[in-house]
Amino acid sequence: MRAVIMAGGKGTRLRPLTCNKPKPLVPIVNRPIMEHILYLLKKHRFEEVVVTLFYLGEAIENYFGDGREYGLKMHYVTEEKPLGTAGCVKNIEDQLDQTFLVISGDALTDFDLEAAVKFHKQKQATATIVLTKVNNPLEYGVVITEPESQRIKRFLEKPGWGEVFSDTVNTGIYILEPRIFSYIQPGVVFDFSKDLFPLLLAKGEPLYGYVASGYWSDIGNLDQYREAHFDALTGKVRVSIPGKEIKPGIWVGEGVEIDQTAVIKAPVLLGDYCRVKAGAHLDEYTVIGKYGIVQEDSSMKRSILWDHCYLGPNTELRGALLCHHSHLKGRNKLFEGAVLGEGVSMGVKAVLKPQVKVWPNKTIDSGTILTESLIWAKKGSKSLFGNAGISGTVNQEITPEIVAKLGAAFGAGLKQGARCVVSSDHLNASRVLKRALVAGLLASGTGVYDLGTMATPIARYALVALGAQGGVHLRIDPQDPEGVLLEFFDSQGMNIAKSTERALENRYFSEDFPRATAQNMGELTFVPQLVDSYLQGLINPELKKLIREAAFKIVVNYDPSSLAVILPGLFEELGCEVFNCYETDELALYRPKTLKDLLNSLNRVAEAVRARQADLGVLVDSSAERLILLDNRGELVKDEELTALLSFQVLKYQPEADAVPVQVTAPHSIEELAREFRGKVIRTKANPRSLMEQIVQTRLFPTDAGQTSYLPQVDALFSLIKILELLAREAVSLAEARQLIPRVERSYQEVDCPWEAKGRIMRNLFEENKGRELELTDGLKVFHDAGWTLVLPDAEEPVFRIYAEANTAEEADALARMYMDRINQLQLEN
Repeated sequence: MRAVIMAGGKGTRLRPLTCNKPKPLVPIVNRPIMEHILYLLKKHRFEEVVVTLFYLGEAIENYFGDGREYGLKMHYVTEEKPLGTAGCVKNIEDQLDQTFLVISGDALTDFDLEAAVKFHKQKQATATIVLTKVNNPLEYGVVITEPESQRIKRFLEKPGWGEVFSDTVNTGIYILEPRIFSYIQPGVVFDFSKDLFPLLLAKGEPLYGYVASGYWSDIGNLDQYREAHFDALTGKVRVSIPGKEIKPGIWVGEGVEIDQTAVIKAPVLLGDYCRVKAGAHLDEYTVIGKYGIVQEDSSMKRSILWDHCYLGPNTELRGALLCHHSHLKGRNKLFEGAVLGEGVSMGVKAVLKPQVKVWPNKTIDSGTILTESLIWAKKGSKSLFGNAGISGTVNQEITPEIVAKLGAAFGAGLKQGARCVVSSDHLNASRVLKRALVAGLLASGTGVYDLGTMATPIARYALVALGAQGGVHLRIDPQDPEGVLLEFFDSQGMNIAKSTERALENRYFSEDFPRATAQNMGELTFVPQLVDSYLQGLINPELKKLIREAAFKIVVNYDPSSLAVILPGLFEELGCEVFNCYETDELALYRPKTLKDLLNSLNRVAEAVRARQADLGVLVDSSAERLILLDNRGELVKDEELTALLSFQVLKYQPEADAVPVQVTAPHSIEELAREFRGKVIRTKANPRSLMEQIVQTRLFPTDAGQTSYLPQVDALFSLIKILELLAREAVSLAEARQLIPRVERSYQEVDCPWEAKGRIMRNLFEENKGRELELTDGLKVFHDAGWTLVLPDAEEPVFRIYAEANTAEEADALARMYMDRINQLQLEN
């Protein structure tokens, strides 16, 4: 027997949130609505299906194909113009020469269709309408039948309560005989319920209503859509739920990964290749589509995620719906009835209040609190670049297509015939995206030096050594193991300037950049390892002899999969006795390591330092940019102390240096050291580029060829060598070296603040402190009798960062809290 699935309409109010996908493809429990219909037809012995299409019919046809996957033969017919429900079926009259069934492609039901067909044939009906009983019939077409025979005697289309004489309604499922076509004119708009059935009734044709038992929902709004999921998970509707039921009420698909500390309360459905991270809570009625990622400590309840959705850490969903490719960066909150359309990205700490809906492909900036639906706002965030480069979740925010386009846009900004250095860390995601970047660069006509797998400082060094005009390094985001970071460098190995960032963004978004001809594509050159050349520049013979004579004992923790070709050789050159303290199991070697992983190993390294009576503990991140030190007592050397020690080394042992550049956040004890050694301090903005510029301009740490400078704030190996040099020259332990610098206490606070309030609050703070000593290098630094406080508006997040320094920890905390309280008060006053 044949069935006709009507899948051609433009759908309902669900449609704008699905990025213009036809409603039959909207997923119910991780399967398109129409797929459940196909399984139902197969179950009840239907063999052939004709699907009528109009709106985005290609999407439906491409998804379901010829039907063999469902054990059915499927054919498709596309309406040239809408002809109504009966008019479109008239178009396929030649394919319907026997009893046939018509069913909507966007309703969910488990009716016994065989029983309905049997009833139809027993009654020898021309048409049978499948009916069901509902609590509220006002939204449906009410059908009144004779109690005994079930012959239809009256129709009421969406009646008022005063007209309701029955609770049986038309489900849009019909069993029909071919003779109905004699009542339908070809090419004329004609509807089953409004036109054909009243006409058959008037003509005296045998027209019957079959009251089906079971479940039926005409999913016309979001509340019904959510309810359908809950009904499927509790078994109220008998549908095939994909996946394996690993516990009562918990279904998981293929390749699902669930951390052992995650909490899952039935009923829950997880699609194929979902990943649920540590501390996540999935409460009742949670549905997650294929390839969904739920990061650490996020929680969901009565929420539905479609395919490829990403929930960043500490995110809360309560009764929310996320369409395909929704991306929440972390610490987000979505409340009951909130909906994200397809391709929506939410920045950190963005919030959606109850019933707020966001149309597809919008970008919601960090810290935004949406209290009403977002429909017409343009797509696009403030910028591509953050503080360190361009970052995003792999294969969601950062895809090969995006990276290739970035490569073409970056290459187009370089001079004709320019060369660009490209490198990545050892992880597969970075290397895959690097290939896409290389393709984009070559397509722009830019030549590429491919360094392969390389630590970031060596990539910076290679730019100058090879005479390249630009460079890009890809690595796993140090804050997010699911993310990738693209760092863009200029010809000096520094992060590109803000003006260059803006120019790159403009080219990327406008796509206004040239493409090379077939004859002018760039050339790819693979460059052998530059490690030896880089290390030779770090260590001159005098320094090597000095450090080797000190015979340092070092406990070290680093990522051997990325730094094994650098660090062991460096320590051997320097004559250090080394005790490795990194994880050696195979899984740990290939797992992305973040800054958090490094910090979690501090206690283990400290214990090893004390047990081995080592001179210091050394921790280096996988990119060799971040150095963390423990002294010979196993105590942590704070970042500001490391900055002060490096400054001490320059001021005392490099008298030819004109000045020491440090960021505005560095301790003011460095000025005391400068006065002692008759030097000078240059304060820079709190971003890497500003400090790099000053180091290069002052030629503070020149490379062996003197072409540029090593950059200690992003070169852990260079910083380590300078610290070892200081210890060797002073003949002191690291604990004793810490006593060489003035001791200060510091405090740090963060205050959430909406973007739109930042400017007003900074103005108020400036006006309130006009009578004090101020420094305006970056943010607002206010000097007090007890110390100083720096209020710095963050460029990426809706927060203020507050740094305070004083002689005691209590005074520093009091200064930081005073400004934190004042910022909160100013927000309330507004």
